[in-house]
Amino acid sequence: MQDILSIAEGILGTAVRVEDHRGWAIFWCPFHNDASREGQGGQPNFGVNLQSGYWKCLRCGASGGSLKALQEKLGRGYLPPVSEPKPTRPKRPPTQVQLLDEAVSEARACVQTSPAWSYLSKRGITPYTALVYGLGYGIPVPCVHREIMDAAKQSMMVRRDGTWLWAGGVVYADPPTQPAVMNVRYIPDEQLPKGTRNFTPLKNHKTWGNRLQPLGSWRITPDTRTIIVLEGLFDMLITAQKIHQLGRDGEAVAVYTNGASPSAKMLAWFREHNQYEYVLLSDPDKAGDEWTEHLTDAIRGGGADVQSLRPPAPLDPDEAILSGWWPSIL
Repeated sequence: MQDILSIAEGILGTAVRVEDHRGWAIFWCPFHNDASREGQGGQPNFGVNLQSGYWKCLRCGASGGSLKALQEKLGRGYLPPVSEPKPTRPKRPPTQVQLLDEAVSEARACVQTSPAWSYLSKRGITPYTALVYGLGYGIPVPCVHREIMDAAKQSMMVRRDGTWLWAGGVVYADPPTQPAVMNVRYIPDEQLPKGTRNFTPLKNHKTWGNRLQPLGSWRITPDTRTIIVLEGLFDMLITAQKIHQLGRDGEAVAVYTNGASPSAKMLAWFREHNQYEYVLLSDPDKAGDEWTEHLTDAIRGGGADVQSLRPPAPLDPDEAILSGWWPSIL
């Protein structure tokens, strides 16, 4: 990690901050007008993964798989701009999503009578799968004890007006009790009762907590032989549903990395768990190719077998499986 940081700083200048817990170094982006410190919200948006060298700007979208590619794209004569730095936001306090069991229980209790139930049905999720994975519905203001509200605020899950940022979404806690990660997939506004969500989500999903291992790995048992790895929540749920329909629960387990950029600690988990055979089902796009490359390197670095597959384009894995596709090797 230190070697990658040194190389990155040799190219981009001193990092604005280093997020050791996530394995990322953050810089001002060299590909758009960040010389004047005009990133979104006045903050830097360019990150370098200290485990793999993968880099990406969350504002302009520039990305690449290695620091060598970054140097080539910038050109040998590139020099980082010199300007007066502005202060960055203070470090966030440690996440406390593991204390939110009470709020998650309320979200699960109402899911079958909420807009989430019909949304899940439209996405192909059966009631069995929804209940096994403890899916819930994001109540805008859950009725919980004060200490639970304080934990949610510390994890940046509550707006100043008291509305929870999971409002109007499908809530997934991983693991189901004392979760390390909380994930919400937002239901489209037109499928919600008017006034359910008084804010506009920046993306159709949001995550809180520490991604230390693949999500869904709590279902691994001593009988597990094959782990199917996917990028997203619904990809994982539909794959797990298919595994159950085939009668292979336990023997095969579906997990997901919560996006195309797995954390350094998650990649370390794959290297350390070499007793399984891995099958990667990627999204059919460039980000999916980069995701496959990073995971393959980590898994093979630990000595395990790995195969990578892509569903028929332009379908994502969940769409392809629901349409009848299933890899013959599984």
